[in-house]
Amino acid sequence: MFPYIESNYRAHTKHRTYVGNSLGGLFGAYVLFTAPETFSAYVLGSPSVWFNNHYLLSLSMQSPEHKTKVYLSVGSLESPEFGEREDMVKGAQLLADKITAGASGNVKLNFKIIEGATHSTAFPTTSIQGLDWIYGKHEF
Repeated sequence: MFPYIESNYRAHTKHRTYVGNSLGGLFGAYVLFTAPETFSAYVLGSPSVWFNNHYLLSLSMQSPEHKTKVYLSVGSLESPEFGEREDMVKGAQLLADKITAGASGNVKLNFKIIEGATHSTAFPTTSIQGLDWIYGKHEF
């Protein structure tokens, strides 16, 4: 897939960014843990860490060989007390802790809780701030 994209579009062969939310955020975290070289940056919004009995948290994180940025965020209202079925805030915090513990010096994590955001409203802020942090003039 990547060779096709890189030969037909203006895509960089070394700088790839994954952006996903909810189950897409979970998938991105899975790729980060199991095949971290696939992307050089990850924007993970409200990842569904609870899926499959928190299976993701049982995985060991492989350390990427290149510098990798991970922007992880969740809305502050993504918990049962505000009507959500799962505690997404707790799950995101556990994921942030796991990334921090398993990361080598090549991983830079930026974890944010977006005040006043629900599962439905957190992603626009996540994507804008995440991409700005990755591609802006922010030092590794």
